[in-house]
Amino acid sequence: MVYIKKTLLIVFFFLLASCTGFKKEERKLQKGKNDAVLVLETPKAGCENCQRIIEEGLNKSSGVKQSILNLNLKTVSILYNPMETNPEIIKNEVALLSTQIPCK
Repeated sequence: MVYIKKTLLIVFFFLLASCTGFKKEERKLQKGKNDAVLVLETPKAGCENCQRIIEEGLNKSSGVKQSILNLNLKTVSILYNPMETNPEIIKNEVALLSTQIPCK
């Protein structure tokens, strides 16, 4: 019984550490003259794996030029070309990508 409790405790702390440890965000969007910015909440994103999944997924989306997920603020800032995409499409993409992140 004690062994099971210790094992569960170790697993719990491992999961907690993997989904809460992150650094201060220092990256900035490189906004051009005709670019637009959309900032969305990402309350479930909690680790660098979440950050990678959402940013890489968004950066592959048509019209998205850059994205930065700030784990401290739990927001993703998306720089996009409004002639190629719109906020509704981007919101749907973030929602889809959020289903793929490990922190839930």
